[in-house]
Amino acid sequence: MPAHLRLAKVAGHTPRQIAARQRDLITTDQLLSAGLSAAGITRRVRASELRRVFKGVYTFSSAPLSREARWLATALACGESAGISHFAAGTHLGVSRFHSSLIDVVSPRKRTLDGVRVHFTRTLQPQDITTHKGIPVTRFRRLLVDFADVLTPFQLANVLHRGALKGLVPPDIPEAPGRHNTTTLHKAFALHESGSTGTRSTAEDVFLTFDLPEPLVNVAYLGFEVDFRWPEQRVAVEVDSPPHGRPYNRAADVGRDTALDADRYTVLRFSADDVQSYGRQVAQRVRDALSVRPTS
Repeated sequence: MPAHLRLAKVAGHTPRQIAARQRDLITTDQLLSAGLSAAGITRRVRASELRRVFKGVYTFSSAPLSREARWLATALACGESAGISHFAAGTHLGVSRFHSSLIDVVSPRKRTLDGVRVHFTRTLQPQDITTHKGIPVTRFRRLLVDFADVLTPFQLANVLHRGALKGLVPPDIPEAPGRHNTTTLHKAFALHESGSTGTRSTAEDVFLTFDLPEPLVNVAYLGFEVDFRWPEQRVAVEVDSPPHGRPYNRAADVGRDTALDADRYTVLRFSADDVQSYGRQVAQRVRDALSVRPTS
């Protein structure tokens, strides 16, 4: 059990004091340890002094739970050793741009909770879970293995990039016994080591689904990060999100295009909407550019 939850069970603390340390949440075990009986818990729920969030998890507040409190409630409801995982963990650790309407939690016990996707596993190890800002969460190493099941290598490479900025990337590729997507994990690490920051947007994810030769993705070149680049054909593609319309970004785009043009690159620019709405036409324009032999 995470240390902050063990501490909260120390005798002498009132239920409200315990809950105050846990985003106003408290478990049945903690209520009992604080001196309440099962009947006493039931009476307080009926009197609206306590509100049940999940089976075995309560709050003293009548207000909607914050996102973080909901995460913690989910982990508490799944018992000791459980922790939020996948998309919830990526957001909580600040290493992922991906979201889900469901809260993911990994647990050594089977549970069914409304609004929660419980990933039951018999191989969860104590070292797989840490506590971040008071919430049990999978460690970055475990998150990479979990994400390899649901992300592309380029999306996972972006998670690695974001994790590197926080000093979280492990020195070796995590082991993933029994998993089927170790190829994704290995390719993501290879992309990261090559300097790729992976895909940064949904539009870039969509672009990579087009039937095109695989490019270098968001790798620095001539002092700029280029979205997609084919060095042999000397073609570069930029996919512009709405922020590219801002003056500072426009100036950076001009500088990038000028440098690439001077290096004999054909530069194609598409808006995110172009890529997502007119993919066939975008892909054909890129294929046409790739088919032209570059000048020496």
